[in-house]
Amino acid sequence: MKRRILIMQSEAVTAAGVILAPMAAVAFALALWGLFAQTAVAGQFPISQGALADWRLWMLIAVTLEVGAWRLGAQR
Repeated sequence: MKRRILIMQSEAVTAAGVILAPMAAVAFALALWGLFAQTAVAGQFPISQGALADWRLWMLIAVTLEVGAWRLGAQR
């Protein structure tokens, strides 16, 4: 029974790592879009007000997600 729980936990960690990497890529794309919109290189960023309108927050989210995916991948 304990072995089965460990296998299920391992599969959950693997699934979380697989999901976090694409989420980091999306957050990175939003960070670049926000940065380019702020410098008038790209069109208007869809989030115009609030904390999520800042490209630096999206970059922080992207880095955090990528580090999380990397750490979960290293635990396999």
